Amino acid sequence: MAIGIGLGQSVGTVGLLAPTIEIKGNDTVIIDGLEINFHLTPGTEAPVEMNAYFPKYKGLWMAENCTGTMHNIYTLRGAQVRDAEAWAHYILEAEYLFGDETDVVFQSHNWPHWGKETIKEYMQDTAAVYQYINNQTLYCINQGMTPVEISRSLKLPDRLNKVWYCRQYYGTLSHNIKAVYQRYMGWYDANPVNLNLLTPEDTAKKWISYLGDLEKVLSKAKEDFARGEYQWVAQLTKEIVFAKPNFQEARNLCAMALEQLGYQAECGPWRCAYLMGAWELLEGNQSDNEGTAKGLETMMMGMTTEMMLSYIDIMTDSMLAQNDEFTLNLKITDTNEEFFTIRRDGILLVYKGESKSNVDCSISLNRLQFLSLIFGKKEVIDQTVVTGDKTVLLRLLKYMAPPTTSFNIIEP
Repeated sequence: MAIGIGLGQSVGTVGLLAPTIEIKGNDTVIIDGLEINFHLTPGTEAPVEMNAYFPKYKGLWMAENCTGTMHNIYTLRGAQVRDAEAWAHYILEAEYLFGDETDVVFQSHNWPHWGKETIKEYMQDTAAVYQYINNQTLYCINQGMTPVEISRSLKLPDRLNKVWYCRQYYGTLSHNIKAVYQRYMGWYDANPVNLNLLTPEDTAKKWISYLGDLEKVLSKAKEDFARGEYQWVAQLTKEIVFAKPNFQEARNLCAMALEQLGYQAECGPWRCAYLMGAWELLEGNQSDNEGTAKGLETMMMGMTTEMMLSYIDIMTDSMLAQNDEFTLNLKITDTNEEFFTIRRDGILLVYKGESKSNVDCSISLNRLQFLSLIFGKKEVIDQTVVTGDKTVLLRLLKYMAPPTTSFNIIEP
Protein backbone atom coordinates (compact mmCIF):
# COMPACT_ATOMS: atom_id res chain seq x y z
CA MET A 1 0.00 0.00 0.00
CA ALA A 2 2.87 2.41 0.72
CA ILE A 3 4.21 2.54 -2.88
CA GLY A 4 7.38 4.07 -1.45
CA ILE A 5 5.61 7.13 -0.06
CA GLY A 6 4.89 6.09 3.52
CA LEU A 7 2.87 3.65 5.61
CA GLY A 8 0.51 6.16 7.20
CA GLN A 9 -0.21 9.75 8.08
CA SER A 10 1.61 11.54 10.86
CA VAL A 11 -0.20 11.44 14.19
CA GLY A 12 2.49 13.22 16.17
CA THR A 13 2.81 16.93 16.90
CA VAL A 14 3.13 19.48 14.11
CA GLY A 15 4.81 22.87 14.29
CA LEU A 16 5.94 25.77 12.16
CA LEU A 17 9.44 27.27 12.36
CA ALA A 18 10.43 30.44 10.59
CA PRO A 19 13.39 29.89 8.20
CA THR A 20 16.83 31.13 9.18
CA ILE A 21 18.19 31.18 5.62
CA GLU A 22 16.17 32.24 2.58
CA ILE A 23 17.10 30.73 -0.78
CA LYS A 24 16.31 33.29 -3.47
CA GLY A 25 17.77 31.63 -6.56
CA ASN A 26 20.54 29.20 -7.43
CA ASP A 27 22.38 29.97 -4.20
CA THR A 28 25.39 28.19 -2.70
CA VAL A 29 25.35 27.76 1.08
CA ILE A 30 27.81 26.04 3.40
CA ILE A 31 26.05 24.25 6.26
CA ASP A 32 28.19 22.60 8.94
CA GLY A 33 31.13 22.61 6.53
CA LEU A 34 29.19 20.99 3.67
CA GLU A 35 28.77 22.94 0.43
CA ILE A 36 25.26 22.82 -1.04
CA ASN A 37 24.24 24.28 -4.38
CA PHE A 38 20.53 25.02 -4.23
CA HIS A 39 18.32 25.08 -7.31
CA LEU A 40 15.06 26.96 -6.78
CA THR A 41 12.10 25.37 -8.62
CA PRO A 42 8.95 27.39 -7.80
CA GLY A 43 5.55 26.10 -8.82
CA THR A 44 6.61 22.48 -9.28
CA GLU A 45 5.82 19.77 -6.72
CA ALA A 46 5.34 22.55 -4.18
CA PRO A 47 4.76 26.31 -4.49
CA VAL A 48 8.28 26.86 -3.13
CA GLU A 49 10.38 23.81 -4.02
CA MET A 50 14.11 23.42 -4.51
CA ASN A 51 16.65 20.81 -5.48
CA ALA A 52 20.08 20.59 -3.88
CA TYR A 53 23.43 19.47 -5.33
CA PHE A 54 26.28 18.27 -3.08
CA PRO A 55 29.58 18.74 -4.99
CA LYS A 56 31.62 16.76 -2.44
CA TYR A 57 29.57 13.63 -3.08
CA LYS A 58 28.44 14.39 -6.65
CA GLY A 59 24.93 13.79 -5.37
CA LEU A 60 21.81 15.56 -6.61
CA TRP A 61 18.76 15.66 -4.34
CA MET A 62 15.63 16.26 -6.42
CA ALA A 63 13.25 16.87 -3.50
CA GLU A 64 9.98 15.50 -4.93
CA ASN A 65 10.45 16.85 -8.44
CA CYS A 66 11.64 13.38 -9.44
CA THR A 67 10.55 10.28 -7.59
CA GLY A 68 9.84 6.62 -8.29
CA THR A 69 6.30 7.19 -9.53
CA MET A 70 4.10 9.57 -11.46
CA HIS A 71 3.46 12.32 -8.92
CA ASN A 72 0.39 14.49 -8.37
CA ILE A 73 -0.28 17.63 -10.37
CA TYR A 74 -3.30 17.75 -8.09
CA THR A 75 -3.34 15.89 -4.77
CA LEU A 76 -6.53 14.06 -3.84
CA ARG A 77 -6.18 15.34 -0.28
CA GLY A 78 -6.70 18.85 -1.65
CA ALA A 79 -4.15 21.49 -2.67
CA GLN A 80 -3.53 24.14 -5.28
CA VAL A 81 -3.01 22.72 -8.75
CA ARG A 82 0.67 22.49 -9.66
CA ASP A 83 2.30 23.75 -12.83
CA ALA A 84 3.21 20.69 -14.92
CA GLU A 85 4.97 22.83 -17.52
CA ALA A 86 7.23 24.44 -14.91
CA TRP A 87 7.79 21.02 -13.34
CA ALA A 88 9.16 19.62 -16.60
CA HIS A 89 11.24 22.76 -17.23
CA TYR A 90 13.00 22.68 -13.87
CA ILE A 91 13.82 18.96 -14.08
CA LEU A 92 15.54 19.56 -17.41
CA GLU A 93 17.26 22.65 -15.99
CA ALA A 94 18.59 20.58 -13.08
CA GLU A 95 19.86 17.95 -15.50
CA TYR A 96 21.59 20.67 -17.54
CA LEU A 97 23.12 22.35 -14.47
CA PHE A 98 24.28 19.28 -12.56
CA GLY A 99 23.84 16.14 -14.69
CA ASP A 100 27.38 15.90 -16.06
CA GLU A 101 28.82 16.14 -12.53
CA THR A 102 26.32 13.82 -10.82
CA ASP A 103 26.97 10.20 -9.85
CA VAL A 104 23.74 9.66 -7.90
CA VAL A 105 20.28 11.21 -7.89
CA PHE A 106 18.12 10.71 -4.81
CA GLN A 107 14.86 12.23 -3.57
CA SER A 108 12.44 12.45 -0.66
CA HIS A 109 10.76 9.12 -1.48
CA ASN A 110 11.76 5.90 -3.22
CA TRP A 111 15.13 4.70 -4.43
CA PRO A 112 18.32 6.44 -5.66
CA HIS A 113 19.52 6.27 -9.26
CA TRP A 114 23.21 5.66 -10.00
CA GLY A 115 25.28 6.34 -13.11
CA LYS A 116 25.25 9.28 -15.49
CA GLU A 117 23.31 7.61 -18.31
CA THR A 118 20.73 6.13 -15.94
CA ILE A 119 20.32 9.52 -14.26
CA LYS A 120 19.92 11.33 -17.56
CA GLU A 121 17.27 8.91 -18.76
CA TYR A 122 15.46 9.05 -15.41
CA MET A 123 15.29 12.84 -15.37
CA GLN A 124 14.37 13.19 -19.02
CA ASP A 125 11.63 10.55 -18.76
CA THR A 126 10.17 12.21 -15.67
CA ALA A 127 10.21 15.64 -17.29
CA ALA A 128 8.63 14.16 -20.43
CA VAL A 129 5.71 12.73 -18.45
CA TYR A 130 4.75 16.08 -16.90
CA GLN A 131 5.25 17.93 -20.17
CA TYR A 132 3.13 15.34 -21.98
CA ILE A 133 0.31 15.63 -19.45
CA ASN A 134 0.35 19.42 -19.69
CA ASN A 135 0.67 19.82 -23.45
CA GLN A 136 -1.51 16.92 -24.58
CA THR A 137 -4.30 18.02 -22.25
CA LEU A 138 -4.08 21.46 -23.87
CA TYR A 139 -4.10 19.78 -27.29
CA CYS A 140 -7.31 17.94 -26.40
CA ILE A 141 -8.86 21.11 -24.96
CA ASN A 142 -8.22 22.76 -28.31
CA GLN A 143 -10.10 19.88 -29.93
CA GLY A 144 -13.14 20.74 -27.82
CA MET A 145 -12.86 17.86 -25.35
CA THR A 146 -14.03 18.04 -21.74
CA PRO A 147 -12.05 16.89 -18.66
CA VAL A 148 -13.82 13.54 -18.38
CA GLU A 149 -13.47 12.89 -22.10
CA ILE A 150 -9.75 13.68 -22.03
CA SER A 151 -9.06 11.65 -18.90
CA ARG A 152 -10.91 8.65 -20.32
CA SER A 153 -9.10 8.70 -23.68
CA LEU A 154 -5.54 9.98 -23.19
CA LYS A 155 -2.81 7.38 -22.56
CA LEU A 156 0.91 7.69 -21.95
CA PRO A 157 3.17 6.95 -24.95
CA ASP A 158 3.91 3.21 -25.11
CA ARG A 159 7.53 3.32 -23.93
CA LEU A 160 6.89 5.69 -21.02
CA ASN A 161 3.91 3.62 -19.97
CA LYS A 162 6.27 0.68 -19.39
CA VAL A 163 8.87 2.63 -17.36
CA TRP A 164 8.39 1.73 -13.70
CA TYR A 165 9.14 5.20 -12.29
CA CYS A 166 6.53 6.71 -14.64
CA ARG A 167 3.79 4.34 -13.55
CA GLN A 168 0.67 5.60 -11.78
CA TYR A 169 1.44 4.37 -8.28
CA TYR A 170 0.77 7.73 -6.61
CA GLY A 171 -0.54 10.28 -9.09
CA THR A 172 -2.67 9.15 -12.03
CA LEU A 173 -2.95 10.29 -15.60
CA SER A 174 -6.69 10.64 -15.06
CA HIS A 175 -6.78 13.10 -12.19
CA ASN A 176 -3.62 14.90 -13.37
CA ILE A 177 -5.29 15.60 -16.71
CA LYS A 178 -8.27 17.07 -14.86
CA ALA A 179 -5.85 19.20 -12.85
CA VAL A 180 -4.29 20.66 -15.99
CA TYR A 181 -7.78 21.38 -17.32
CA GLN A 182 -8.64 23.09 -14.03
CA ARG A 183 -5.46 25.15 -14.10
CA TYR A 184 -6.05 26.59 -17.55
CA MET A 185 -9.82 26.38 -18.01
CA GLY A 186 -11.35 26.20 -14.52
CA TRP A 187 -14.19 23.94 -13.45
CA TYR A 188 -16.62 24.84 -16.26
CA ASP A 189 -16.66 22.39 -19.17
CA ALA A 190 -18.80 24.66 -21.44
CA ASN A 191 -21.93 22.54 -20.91
CA PRO A 192 -24.53 24.98 -19.52
CA VAL A 193 -26.31 22.17 -17.68
CA ASN A 194 -23.31 22.12 -15.33
CA LEU A 195 -23.43 25.83 -14.48
CA ASN A 196 -25.63 25.47 -11.39
CA LEU A 197 -26.07 21.80 -10.55
CA LEU A 198 -28.39 20.57 -7.83
CA THR A 199 -26.77 19.25 -4.65
CA PRO A 200 -25.90 15.53 -4.60
CA GLU A 201 -28.84 14.89 -2.24
CA ASP A 202 -31.39 16.74 -4.39
CA THR A 203 -30.03 15.14 -7.56
CA ALA A 204 -30.25 11.67 -6.01
CA LYS A 205 -33.84 12.16 -4.84
CA LYS A 206 -34.87 13.18 -8.36
CA TRP A 207 -33.09 10.17 -9.85
CA ILE A 208 -34.84 7.83 -7.42
CA SER A 209 -38.25 9.33 -8.19
CA TYR A 210 -37.62 8.65 -11.89
CA LEU A 211 -36.10 5.18 -11.49
CA GLY A 212 -39.18 3.75 -9.80
CA ASP A 213 -38.96 0.25 -8.31
CA LEU A 214 -35.58 0.25 -6.52
CA GLU A 215 -35.60 -3.51 -6.06
CA LYS A 216 -35.75 -3.87 -9.84
CA VAL A 217 -33.00 -1.25 -10.23
CA LEU A 218 -30.78 -3.13 -7.78
CA SER A 219 -31.46 -6.39 -9.58
CA LYS A 220 -30.21 -4.89 -12.86
CA ALA A 221 -27.25 -3.33 -11.01
CA LYS A 222 -26.29 -6.76 -9.68
CA GLU A 223 -26.28 -8.06 -13.24
CA ASP A 224 -23.93 -5.23 -14.23
CA PHE A 225 -21.77 -6.04 -11.21
CA ALA A 226 -21.51 -9.64 -12.36
CA ARG A 227 -20.31 -8.35 -15.75
CA GLY A 228 -17.57 -6.35 -14.03
CA GLU A 229 -19.11 -2.91 -14.64
CA TYR A 230 -18.01 -1.72 -11.21
CA GLN A 231 -17.70 1.99 -11.99
CA TRP A 232 -21.25 2.15 -13.32
CA VAL A 233 -22.64 0.15 -10.40
CA ALA A 234 -20.91 2.51 -7.96
CA GLN A 235 -22.29 5.57 -9.77
CA LEU A 236 -25.84 4.18 -9.80
CA THR A 237 -25.95 2.91 -6.22
CA LYS A 238 -24.36 6.12 -4.97
CA GLU A 239 -27.52 7.94 -6.10
CA ILE A 240 -29.67 5.53 -4.11
CA VAL A 241 -27.47 5.97 -1.03
CA PHE A 242 -27.68 9.77 -1.21
CA ALA A 243 -31.46 9.61 -1.58
CA LYS A 244 -32.03 6.80 0.93
CA PRO A 245 -28.92 6.54 3.16
CA ASN A 246 -30.48 3.79 5.30
CA PHE A 247 -31.17 1.47 2.35
CA GLN A 248 -28.62 -1.14 3.37
CA GLU A 249 -28.91 -3.33 0.27
CA ALA A 250 -27.88 -0.37 -1.92
CA ARG A 251 -25.08 0.51 0.51
CA ASN A 252 -23.77 -3.04 0.38
CA LEU A 253 -23.77 -3.19 -3.42
CA CYS A 254 -22.07 0.20 -3.69
CA ALA A 255 -19.46 -0.96 -1.18
CA MET A 256 -18.84 -4.15 -3.15
CA ALA A 257 -18.33 -2.15 -6.35
CA LEU A 258 -15.93 0.23 -4.58
CA GLU A 259 -13.99 -2.70 -3.15
CA GLN A 260 -13.52 -4.14 -6.63
CA LEU A 261 -12.39 -0.76 -7.97
CA GLY A 262 -9.96 -0.53 -5.05
CA TYR A 263 -8.52 -3.99 -5.64
CA GLN A 264 -7.93 -3.12 -9.29
CA ALA A 265 -6.38 0.32 -8.67
CA GLU A 266 -2.66 0.62 -9.38
CA CYS A 267 -2.62 4.02 -7.67
CA GLY A 268 -2.25 3.77 -3.89
CA PRO A 269 -4.34 6.86 -3.02
CA TRP A 270 -7.13 5.76 -5.38
CA ARG A 271 -7.13 2.34 -3.73
CA CYS A 272 -7.35 3.91 -0.29
CA ALA A 273 -10.16 6.25 -1.41
CA TYR A 274 -12.23 3.41 -2.85
CA LEU A 275 -11.76 1.19 0.20
CA MET A 276 -12.44 4.07 2.60
CA GLY A 277 -15.75 4.69 0.85
CA ALA A 278 -16.64 1.01 1.09
CA TRP A 279 -15.74 0.98 4.79
CA GLU A 280 -18.04 3.91 5.50
CA LEU A 281 -20.93 2.30 3.64
CA LEU A 282 -20.54 -0.95 5.57
CA GLU A 283 -19.65 0.33 9.03
CA GLY A 284 -20.42 4.06 9.10
CA ASN A 285 -18.27 7.18 9.38
CA GLN A 286 -14.79 6.23 10.57
CA SER A 287 -13.34 9.69 11.26
CA ASP A 288 -13.53 9.37 15.05
CA ASN A 289 -11.48 6.16 14.88
CA GLU A 290 -8.54 7.75 13.08
CA GLY A 291 -5.69 9.57 14.80
CA THR A 292 -4.67 13.02 13.60
CA ALA A 293 -1.65 15.20 14.17
CA LYS A 294 -1.76 17.58 17.14
CA GLY A 295 -0.15 20.94 17.67
CA LEU A 296 -2.35 23.71 16.24
CA GLU A 297 -1.21 26.07 18.97
CA THR A 298 2.45 25.29 18.34
CA MET A 299 2.04 25.78 14.60
CA MET A 300 0.21 29.08 15.04
CA MET A 301 3.12 30.39 17.13
CA GLY A 302 5.11 30.33 13.90
CA MET A 303 2.51 32.34 11.98
CA THR A 304 2.92 35.99 11.12
CA THR A 305 0.36 38.40 12.53
CA GLU A 306 -1.16 38.72 9.06
CA MET A 307 -1.60 34.94 8.97
CA MET A 308 -3.33 35.04 12.36
CA LEU A 309 -5.77 37.71 11.19
CA SER A 310 -6.41 35.71 8.02
CA TYR A 311 -6.98 32.61 10.18
CA ILE A 312 -9.60 34.49 12.22
CA ASP A 313 -11.43 35.54 9.06
CA ILE A 314 -11.28 32.05 7.52
CA MET A 315 -12.68 30.44 10.67
CA THR A 316 -15.46 33.04 11.05
CA ASP A 317 -19.03 32.36 9.91
CA SER A 318 -19.50 35.56 7.92
CA MET A 319 -23.26 35.13 7.59
CA LEU A 320 -23.63 35.12 11.38
CA ALA A 321 -21.25 38.07 11.74
CA GLN A 322 -22.59 40.19 8.87
CA ASN A 323 -24.48 42.65 11.08
CA ASP A 324 -21.78 42.94 13.76
CA GLU A 325 -19.54 45.66 12.34
CA PHE A 326 -16.59 47.39 14.02
CA THR A 327 -13.24 49.09 13.47
CA LEU A 328 -10.11 48.09 15.39
CA ASN A 329 -6.54 49.28 15.76
CA LEU A 330 -4.25 46.36 16.61
CA LYS A 331 -0.67 46.93 17.75
CA ILE A 332 1.72 44.02 18.31
CA THR A 333 4.32 45.45 20.66
CA ASP A 334 7.15 42.91 20.42
CA THR A 335 7.24 43.02 16.60
CA ASN A 336 6.30 46.71 16.35
CA GLU A 337 3.46 45.99 13.90
CA GLU A 338 0.27 47.95 13.45
CA PHE A 339 -2.95 46.90 11.73
CA PHE A 340 -6.17 48.77 11.09
CA THR A 341 -9.02 46.31 10.68
CA ILE A 342 -12.64 46.71 9.67
CA ARG A 343 -15.36 44.12 9.84
CA ARG A 344 -18.18 44.80 7.43
CA ASP A 345 -20.72 42.33 6.06
CA GLY A 346 -19.01 39.70 8.19
CA ILE A 347 -15.70 40.12 6.36
CA LEU A 348 -12.49 41.21 8.10
CA LEU A 349 -10.57 43.77 6.02
CA VAL A 350 -6.97 44.35 7.16
CA TYR A 351 -4.63 47.27 6.44
CA LYS A 352 -1.05 46.54 7.51
CA GLY A 353 0.99 49.45 8.83
CA GLU A 354 -2.10 51.59 9.34
CA SER A 355 -3.95 52.97 12.35
CA LYS A 356 -6.87 55.39 12.60
CA SER A 357 -7.72 57.96 15.26
CA ASN A 358 -11.47 57.38 15.23
CA VAL A 359 -12.02 53.66 15.82
CA ASP A 360 -14.30 51.60 18.01
CA CYS A 361 -11.38 49.96 19.82
CA SER A 362 -7.58 50.06 20.05
CA ILE A 363 -5.46 47.37 21.67
CA SER A 364 -1.72 46.95 22.29
CA LEU A 365 -0.41 43.49 23.15
CA ASN A 366 2.39 41.10 22.28
CA ARG A 367 2.18 38.14 19.89
CA LEU A 368 1.78 35.55 22.62
CA GLN A 369 -1.05 37.50 24.18
CA PHE A 370 -2.78 37.82 20.81
CA LEU A 371 -2.47 34.06 20.30
CA SER A 372 -3.86 33.44 23.77
CA LEU A 373 -6.81 35.65 22.93
CA ILE A 374 -7.45 33.69 19.72
CA PHE A 375 -7.36 30.47 21.77
CA GLY A 376 -10.17 31.82 23.97
CA LYS A 377 -8.30 33.18 26.99
CA LYS A 378 -10.47 36.25 27.62
CA GLU A 379 -8.46 37.30 30.67
CA VAL A 380 -5.81 38.62 28.27
CA ILE A 381 -8.02 41.66 27.63
CA ASP A 382 -7.55 42.82 31.24
CA GLN A 383 -3.78 42.33 30.96
CA THR A 384 -3.34 44.59 27.94
CA VAL A 385 -3.77 48.23 26.99
CA VAL A 386 -7.25 48.69 25.54
CA THR A 387 -9.06 51.92 24.73
CA GLY A 388 -12.61 52.20 23.50
CA ASP A 389 -15.15 49.39 23.33
CA LYS A 390 -13.62 46.24 24.85
CA THR A 391 -16.43 44.09 23.46
CA VAL A 392 -14.88 44.48 20.00
CA LEU A 393 -12.18 41.97 20.93
CA LEU A 394 -14.73 39.37 21.97
CA ARG A 395 -16.86 40.08 18.89
CA LEU A 396 -13.79 39.66 16.70
CA LEU A 397 -13.61 36.03 17.81
CA LYS A 398 -17.27 35.37 18.64
CA TYR A 399 -18.28 33.77 15.35
CA MET A 400 -15.26 31.50 14.89
CA ALA A 401 -15.91 27.76 14.61
CA PRO A 402 -13.35 24.94 14.55
CA PRO A 403 -13.07 22.87 11.35
CA THR A 404 -14.94 19.58 11.27
CA THR A 405 -13.10 16.35 10.64
CA SER A 406 -16.17 14.11 10.84
CA PHE A 407 -17.82 14.77 7.50
CA ASN A 408 -19.18 11.86 5.48
CA ILE A 409 -17.52 10.72 2.27
CA ILE A 410 -20.15 8.78 0.35
CA GLU A 411 -23.43 9.58 2.04
CA PRO A 412 -25.28 12.79 2.94
